[in-house]
Amino acid sequence: MAARPRDLKRRNWPQHLNQNGAGYFYWRDPDTKKDYGLGRDQARAFQEARAANAEVAKRRGHTSLVSRMTESVVGKTLQEFAPDYEAAYIKTRNPTASTVMTVKAGIRAALTAPFAGKRLRDIRTQDVAEFITSATTTRSPQMAALIRKTLMDMFREAETLGLIDCGKNPVSVTRKPGFEVGRSRLTLEQFRVVHKVALTMAPWVARSFELAVLTGQRRDDVSRMQFSHVKDGFLYVEQSKTGKKIRIPMILRLDALGIGLEEVVKSCRDAVVSKSMLHYNTHSSKARPGQKVTPEALTRFFAAARDKSKITWEEGKTAPTFHELRSLSARLYSEQYGDEFAQRLLGHSKSAMTDLYRDVRGAEWVEVKLTASKL
Repeated sequence: MAARPRDLKRRNWPQHLNQNGAGYFYWRDPDTKKDYGLGRDQARAFQEARAANAEVAKRRGHTSLVSRMTESVVGKTLQEFAPDYEAAYIKTRNPTASTVMTVKAGIRAALTAPFAGKRLRDIRTQDVAEFITSATTTRSPQMAALIRKTLMDMFREAETLGLIDCGKNPVSVTRKPGFEVGRSRLTLEQFRVVHKVALTMAPWVARSFELAVLTGQRRDDVSRMQFSHVKDGFLYVEQSKTGKKIRIPMILRLDALGIGLEEVVKSCRDAVVSKSMLHYNTHSSKARPGQKVTPEALTRFFAAARDKSKITWEEGKTAPTFHELRSLSARLYSEQYGDEFAQRLLGHSKSAMTDLYRDVRGAEWVEVKLTASKL
């Protein structure tokens, strides 16, 4: 429906400026519909309304002619800086394809902010905090967390380039959105059940479970493991996500599962010639014998074995994924060798990150152990 035409006597009034029957001027925000009183002084009301309308245009990403003329002096907007940030991220951090997808999703979400058209230097902490709070309810706490993480890193990059003053990152003091992880942990007993199902599938499926839990590595790194990576009694792993270089002794064993790394690597060798430990044994529509098993295939076949196991997972949570093998590995090795060993194996710089993997999220009973002297 078209807007109601103005009275002739008001045709030169600023947009969104109104006057009530008592002669009192007020301006209505077109986005929030909130009214702001401006008194009875017409000249002042006109001035205030024009300034407010200019702010609305800026908030919506409309850049004035004056702003465009002085752009080289005042700096880029968040929207203009986004492509530079994405290019710098890919060039300097060597991310995996999946990480790039996540980063791009975070940028797209961040650019839906009302302040995306503002200059980086003009974006305030209040702007960011309100947007993150809104995203928590209108989208999801997980998406709000991704938005905050993306904005934090974008402004950090802008800071290093001198686009904002040092120490003026408006995201740094905002609160992290709180949310409960919705994925179930995989317990030791559940692993045994799912692994038993995997043994009835293609040979590489069970081997992938074993390599993941024995080495504690991520899905992409498990998929990339080759026989040539074994040298002088160690398995050498260069983590694709972090670049961390880890040397794992081949004599490593998990007592809880009764299996060792050396025997699992040997079981990966078969009649099919392949460089990869995890490789296809037969022809299929998408693969040939000897070809490396992709990370996506690890995810699909873990899910297939998991679903065939008919395990009932925690109420209100989603079933575990292949990545939960890394958490199980951290917990089993912490129990067997201690927390520091698990942290080094997973390649974490900080123990706090390993603590997240060791958190059972209520999936297991915690045993209260007594030393012999206390009995």
